[in-house]
Formats: sequence, structure tokens, C-alpha cells
Amino acid sequence: MLKGNHKKAKQKNYQGHVADILCVAASQDGKFVVTGGADKRLIVYDAKSLKPLRVFMHHRDAVTGLAFRRGTNQLYSASKDRTVKVWSLDELAYIETLFGHQDHVVDIDALAQERCVSVGARDRTARLWKVVEETQLVFRGGSIDKKQTQHVDPRSLAYEGSMDRVAMIDDELFVTGSDNGSIALWSIQKKKPLYILPQAHGLEEPLLPTEASAEEAPTPKVVPPPQPRWITALRTLPYSDLILSGSWDGHVRVWRLSEDKRKIEPAGILGHPSSSLDLVPNGRDADDSGDEGTVNGVNGTKASPWLVKGIVNDIALFERGDRGKDGLCVVVGVGKDHRLGSWKKIKGGKNGAFVFEVPRTKKSLENGTGDEDEE
Repeated sequence: MLKGNHKKAKQKNYQGHVADILCVAASQDGKFVVTGGADKRLIVYDAKSLKPLRVFMHHRDAVTGLAFRRGTNQLYSASKDRTVKVWSLDELAYIETLFGHQDHVVDIDALAQERCVSVGARDRTARLWKVVEETQLVFRGGSIDKKQTQHVDPRSLAYEGSMDRVAMIDDELFVTGSDNGSIALWSIQKKKPLYILPQAHGLEEPLLPTEASAEEAPTPKVVPPPQPRWITALRTLPYSDLILSGSWDGHVRVWRLSEDKRKIEPAGILGHPSSSLDLVPNGRDADDSGDEGTVNGVNGTKASPWLVKGIVNDIALFERGDRGKDGLCVVVGVGKDHRLGSWKKIKGGKNGAFVFEVPRTKKSLENGTGDEDEE
């Protein structure tokens, strides 16, 4: 384990972080681990020994996201300085800078092609960067799918203020998560989202009248409508139909693409014993209504092994065995507050990680002689 030292911020030769670490990534071949921090540093380590190999200071503000191009040691970094930078770790060299975002670039993702997708927070855009062609495609958010929001209280229907998370599904599709609690499905062939899933992690608990007003005997009318929980983490299993999302409702929720790849459907909750669960408007599970206790401030939710205490700040997953033969491993990073600021604090939350093992089960074929594996 390596520890940084904020007291060495003025030492240019110090090969460690001097402020919060905001993102981490590991190369697919197991050679490199890279971290980015609020100190504007991007540090490359040898994965086996965790020895610092190079400290890059090219970014002018905090490094908020990292993504490796699959099968290579080409790295993309996102920063609050509104840029995306491209690196080659085989040569431990900086390659180029991509300009275009009008606000902090807070997340980035990439697959096998030489391109990446980033989101720009309050500029409410996702941008697909074609590195070789030196071009970019701009996808503008802020829209609401009225067909999907008929059952939602209009007072709780928040507009998208910040596009915070992004994850690529394949070379044609990607998803974004926003501060209004919605998950949007995008195609690189269209400028508008194919589908918007509103309030994916439900609504906050409504305030008591005494909490919303300083009057001695306030009326319920002073209570503002409950607001959606932000999408604070988003991850996909590349080239599949699986999507995972996180917030602070105590659950890592699992979604899947519809067969026509035009909708996002609920698949259940990670670690929950039941195979699939219907989501109810307030973000609780239908079978939790009779439980007691609180988790992350959600009353009526009993503490169970699959409940995540804290804000889900990131999700990482990888397949075990050859092509996922031995299942999936999902690592969920949680904290007492949001990774980029103290806008929300969770009582009883802990800084740490939850690890979920998703085994691969065997399903017998009805018209065959063998077994078929499925997750």
C-alpha cells in the first residue's frame, strides 16, 4: 500500500499524490496501474510492485476519470480543466489533448476502437472522440422523455442539470447518468437519446414540515417535493446487454437492454436473492415494505448483505476465467460523501468497497444433449 503526503505539495520531484485520489485504472495486461487526483497529477505505477514509474503534470486541474483502450496500453484521461488527454504507457509518453467540452469533464470510457466517450457535467453533453480522424460527435442532453414520465409526480420531475457518468455498451451504444436520476441510452447514429429511464434510483425521503420551515407550526404545504437521487456510478459489461448503476439508496441496480436494443429494462438488484424485482416509484423494493430499520436514510429498509451503506462512487467489474466461464466479479467503491464534493453525506456510511461474486449457472437444454452456461 502506498500513501501520499499533502505536506510535499511543493516538492516537484515527489512521486506521490498530495491531495485526494479521484480515479484509478489498471491496464488489461496487468502491467500498469494509473491514478488521477485533485492535485492535477496522473501517476503511473508498476502493477506488481506499485513502484511509481512516471508522474505527469500536464493537466491544469483535477484528474477526474481514466479509461484504457481495451487490449492496449493507450490511456485516456478526463479533467476539470475541460480537456481529454491521450497517453501511451508503453512509451510512458503524452500524445495529444482533445478540446471541446465547456465544463468539467467528469467521466470517460473506452472500448477496443481508438475512440472514447466523455461527459462534461453542466455543459450537458456527451462527446465521442474519434482520435485518428481528429473529429468529435456531440450528444446534447437535457431532454425529458414524456412518454416514460406519465406516472411520475410532475413536481419531482427534475430537469437534467449535470451529466455525470458514462459507460460504453458496444461500438454503437452507450449510456449516461445524470443528477436528475435518469439513465439515458444513446446511439452514435442519433443526436438524441433512444430512451430515458427516469428516477432510476427513486426519490429522496420527503422532509418533515419542521425541517423545511423555521415556523413553530408549519403546514405540509411548505415541504418541497422530494427530488431524485443522482446517478453517481455507472458501468456496463462491454459487448453485452448488462448495465449496473449506483446512487445512495442502498442498492446497486442491474439493468438490461431490450432485445431490440432501444430500451433499458430492470433486471434486479445486485446480490438480492430473488432473480428479478419490480421497481416502485420511491426506489424501494416491493418486498421491503414490511422491514424495519434504516439504510442511507431510507426508512423501512432492513439492513441486508446486499445493501450498500454509503454513496456508490464507482463500479468496476471483470470476468473470471476464459470469457467469463467462472462468472463475474463486481467491486463497488463507496464513501461517506460524493467523490467530487461534500454535497451529500450519508449517516452510517463507510469509506471502502463491497465485492460481489456473480457465479455462472448451468441451464439444461430442452432440445439438446449438453448444458448451456448463463449468468
